[in-house]
Amino acid sequence: MAYKLLNLLALTSLAIVAFSSGVQPANALSNNHHARDTGLRGHGALAKRKRSVNEKRCKVRSAPADSSTVSSTYSSSADSIPAPATTSTWSDTDSSSSSSWTSTSSSAAAATSSASSSSSGSGKGCLAWPNGEQSYLGDYKTDKTSLIYTWGETVPSNAASLGFSFAPQLWGNTNMDAFAKTVVAGYAKYALFLNEPNESGQSNIDAADAAGLWKQYMEPLKALGYQVGSAATSSNPNGMTWTQDFFTACGGGCNPDFVAIHWYDISADGFIAYVQEWYTAFNLPIWVTEFAYQDFNGDDQGDLATIQSFMGEVTAWMDQQDYVQYYCWFGAMLDMQNVNPLNTLMNSDGSPSSLGEQFLYSG
Repeated sequence: MAYKLLNLLALTSLAIVAFSSGVQPANALSNNHHARDTGLRGHGALAKRKRSVNEKRCKVRSAPADSSTVSSTYSSSADSIPAPATTSTWSDTDSSSSSSWTSTSSSAAAATSSASSSSSGSGKGCLAWPNGEQSYLGDYKTDKTSLIYTWGETVPSNAASLGFSFAPQLWGNTNMDAFAKTVVAGYAKYALFLNEPNESGQSNIDAADAAGLWKQYMEPLKALGYQVGSAATSSNPNGMTWTQDFFTACGGGCNPDFVAIHWYDISADGFIAYVQEWYTAFNLPIWVTEFAYQDFNGDDQGDLATIQSFMGEVTAWMDQQDYVQYYCWFGAMLDMQNVNPLNTLMNSDGSPSSLGEQFLYSG
């Protein structure tokens, strides 16, 4: 009996040591291995903004009680946003995933022509705006910025008078009814489709189901004078696959005028290659509706000078590409939610930061 008791105590001690040593369960390792092996990065912080039904950034956030000020808190915990998912931290610069699909849309040529008309670079800047009604929105309207979107169907009431065009978004299953009621003839010129349907923490919609949503909500808008954009997938490599599957499921019934994409990483060359890859794959104008200098897999997030250099290089390049219609830096906000706060375009009072001034005036 004593011998058995000693064996039991020994086994218990080993178990305690193993537990305290921080050994990870097998599924945690498997969830992270691809990011480690490939070095691909991207947008996993969109758990950075992982939205619940009521607090998603796809809808305009309520203005602060005192609209003349903005909270300078950067903590994502303030909005109860989940931690980033390691499986979505990607940025695909591997051209092997390019698609041979070519748009059959009758409006593709017209959209490309429209893109060419704005090749001077002035006006390509876009605001991805989660701040709701704010008087300081006017500080962000310059010759470089001409478009605003809010991850939803509603627009700040002063946007039109300031000279912004608005692009409402069918974010996902959570705002379909509101989108259909709001986005009618004459409401706007553009409309955006799903937000990162290839990510479980975002709109998370199967490509085949998305094809049905497009035919119901988006394709009819073209007859009302809208230019409509594809779903904006994250830069996870499966985003390209999802988009290819979407067009296959559509059977020729989905005809976007432009392709929307997201990108997060720290390589200007990687960013440029990624944009080129999507344009080559689908032969449609590009809207980069989220991008920032952010490495979700590493510790080197860059200082302000590095971020400014990156912004300058990639925006100057996009200004020279006829097929890039708009680009929206992340972010025009203070709560950057797991993205390096040095990427913010705002000071604590809502006025443009030094990076904001660069984006608004020089790129």
